[in-house]
Amino acid sequence: MRFGAPQIVRRAAAKEVAIRPDLAEKPIWPHIFRHSLAMKLLQSGLDLLTIQAWRGHAQVATTHRYAAADVEMMRNGLEKAGIEGNYGARFRPTDAILQLLNSILS
Repeated sequence: MRFGAPQIVRRAAAKEVAIRPDLAEKPIWPHIFRHSLAMKLLQSGLDLLTIQAWRGHAQVATTHRYAAADVEMMRNGLEKAGIEGNYGARFRPTDAILQLLNSILS
């Protein structure tokens, strides 16, 4: 069945493209379904070790890519932690910090 899955997905996608032409530009294959489900499980609060076991990854580092991929979860985490403000603000060192760094490098 595993080797037949791409063909089944391709046929189903071709039928759906007739109804929704915008899908023709999107990648649709079995791995997308696995990835989408793993992301949904992570967003629902399931821990990475459980997702790792479900996906069959040898190392949790492979599964960790899902956590790094979800910007919305990062944003929610900052809100839960009570961190507010402009997340895109750049650090601008003061003259005192620059002087300290220059003294270290000299």
